[in-house]
Amino acid sequence: MIRMAPRFRLYRDRHKPFYYSLIIFSILALTTYIYLTFNITKLTEEKFVSYSYQDLDSETQHTFYKGCLDIKSYLNDASYRKSNASFVMLARNQELDDVLSTLCDIESHFNQWYHYPYVFLNDEPFTEEFKQRVRQNVTGSVQFGTLKELEWEFPNEVRETIEFTERIKDQADRGVMYGDLESYHKMCRFYSGLFYKHPLVRAYDWYWRIEPDVKFFCDITYDPFFEMERNGKEYGFTVVLQELYWSVPGLFRATRSYIRNNKIKLGSLWKLFAGSFEYAQTNDKYLEKTVLDEKLLKEKLEEKIKIDRLLQKTQKDDVDLNNKDDIGGLNHLINRAQSKVPIFDDKIDNEVFNLCHFWSNFEIAKRTVFDNPIYDEYFKHLEASGGFWKERWGDAPVHSLGLALTLDIEQIHYFRDIGYQHSTIVHCPKNAPQELQLPYIAGYDKFSKKDSKYYDPPFNVGSGCRCECPSRHLDIEDTSYPCMDFWLELAHGIEENTNFGDGEYFPYVDLDQREEEMKNEFYSNV
Repeated sequence: MIRMAPRFRLYRDRHKPFYYSLIIFSILALTTYIYLTFNITKLTEEKFVSYSYQDLDSETQHTFYKGCLDIKSYLNDASYRKSNASFVMLARNQELDDVLSTLCDIESHFNQWYHYPYVFLNDEPFTEEFKQRVRQNVTGSVQFGTLKELEWEFPNEVRETIEFTERIKDQADRGVMYGDLESYHKMCRFYSGLFYKHPLVRAYDWYWRIEPDVKFFCDITYDPFFEMERNGKEYGFTVVLQELYWSVPGLFRATRSYIRNNKIKLGSLWKLFAGSFEYAQTNDKYLEKTVLDEKLLKEKLEEKIKIDRLLQKTQKDDVDLNNKDDIGGLNHLINRAQSKVPIFDDKIDNEVFNLCHFWSNFEIAKRTVFDNPIYDEYFKHLEASGGFWKERWGDAPVHSLGLALTLDIEQIHYFRDIGYQHSTIVHCPKNAPQELQLPYIAGYDKFSKKDSKYYDPPFNVGSGCRCECPSRHLDIEDTSYPCMDFWLELAHGIEENTNFGDGEYFPYVDLDQREEEMKNEFYSNV
């Protein structure tokens, strides 16, 4: 299985005592915020445990711009061109207040300068009040669309069965989050494979998905659509985290069957979501199935070397039961005879789903990452399996696995500089150094903002522009284990135990060669 790379694990583990001491001191003194503000440089020099206090950029994965840009100069640059893009929001009439809250944030932090249009979708017609209030609060054009019954409802041959009702009830009985809400199942299905087919969405090359009642905390002074296109990126995220297992127990199996049946050549993004069991290359079938990481490699090879030596001495009738190595070899032989090859219930095609996924309530993406034959057929395959109602497959893990069918890691962008909150999950970056901050200039009087003294303090490796983060928030960067670790390993090209060529995993370690090395060391010490 993939493990966190040493350089990042070191930062997390080495400073745990310091971290806990700091928390205790801060609670006693009631000065957590002040302490962090005035000791920020010291924490950086010591490589503080939290990812949110580190510079995570790599050569291929880095923030487009740190801090603020002069928007007027950016817009007037001869190389700049506005993209064929829009915001997309699925909303209900009764969510108007939450919709307006989101629009206030996205307009004041970005769209008041760039005026991108909006597409609003609903399973029933929007009211005139909804349309009027939305138009009054945005600076771009607005289109309102109503979903057809086939886009929103499950097919009749499914919807009218007793099994459909019973499966939904069963998820409620088992406590699957949102599993008892038909509307949630419909929403996940719609966003998984139908939203990009809507004519209003299909009119654009790029989209930025937003939701009712989300928060944005930093100014975005560049055009994300333009920068994505210019830098060869096709999908952007702000949060990567793990899904609840019991909402998607059959999703990975259905995905692997689609890959196998259609001989899909996977993109390297697949490594972010699937752990490979193909760690070691060897002719020894027992070791091939039991050696899954470096720790087991050393343990199992040491066992094998001692067993082989014991058997050699047995043939020569030279076994000495007073010799600790001979006794050790005998014990290893007995243990191996009694041991069983480990069974992994969720292992499929020698892989397991690690449950990591991009949180799709924020997406900035090229429409064709989904609107293409491979993803279209993938959605049809999932639909036929019934997982959108038999289980509670969310559009986020479906999107993530679906993206990995075609994209490489280099085509993904982490919008680390965009502060974002949905529900209780928060990502809010540290502000870039003071010299990279610029005075706020509103595009419209109604967007005038607080004095700069209310902005968060600058940080030497920060990336944000004029961020105002929630007080004492716990950033998802620091709690999304192990997904953030996996992302950083791939971003920095330091995966520990998996190679990936021509869309397939291949073993990382030549076990026979490692055995020879360990055997030479072992015999030199005997």
